[in-house]
Amino acid sequence: MKKIFSITIVFALLLAFMSGCTPKAESPAGTSAFFDFEQNDSGFVPIFADYPDQEDVDDFYEFQHSYGEVPIPKAGKGIFISGNNHSDDLFMGYVKKLEGFAAGESYHFGVSFKLATNVESGLLGAGGAPGESVTVKCGIVSIEPKATNESGYFRMNIDTGSQSNGGKDMTVVGNMAKMENNRPGEYEFNEFSAEFDMAENNTGEVYLIIGTDSGFEATTAYYLDDISVTWSKE
Repeated sequence: MKKIFSITIVFALLLAFMSGCTPKAESPAGTSAFFDFEQNDSGFVPIFADYPDQEDVDDFYEFQHSYGEVPIPKAGKGIFISGNNHSDDLFMGYVKKLEGFAAGESYHFGVSFKLATNVESGLLGAGGAPGESVTVKCGIVSIEPKATNESGYFRMNIDTGSQSNGGKDMTVVGNMAKMENNRPGEYEFNEFSAEFDMAENNTGEVYLIIGTDSGFEATTAYYLDDISVTWSKE
């Protein structure tokens, strides 16, 4: 009787072990990532481009970026960026590498985010309006977006377009003007969204880039918050 009992225990343990070694079910085809920045900056990297490679240029263009409270009641934390557009073509924004993609696959992406701006609509400014002449763009790309030195100017290594025009790698989603002008000088959220298709990606690397392309020849500053990315295999 004891021998039979022992064999039963061994058999049960063997089944449990085999069950533990069974491959896990594949993840659903569609998935997502959400960044609310309440704990940290979630690894978003600031980027600036379309300005000359000169001594003390960062100070002259007043480049700033930080992580902290968004100046809107109950908004929580976000990521901040600011720059003074002396070149009449300043690009600035944030880049984030996304994880979990298979090489050689095609994906469809949906992106949405909030941008906190304190710029009224209908204003006049040097080179253009501080709201309508600062274009908000977004993109999903398979190479890491970087600013590299080209003939003495820092230029993006992807096609972001030019000012109010989108490019191959970034699409226009709006501008910096507040949707409502009820509280002059105060920050308000504008909400943006876009969709992208990525053809077969040999490396499986995917990067999100959100930024502004400015025709306003002065300072632009804003916060990004509640960034959502969804994707599914094509």
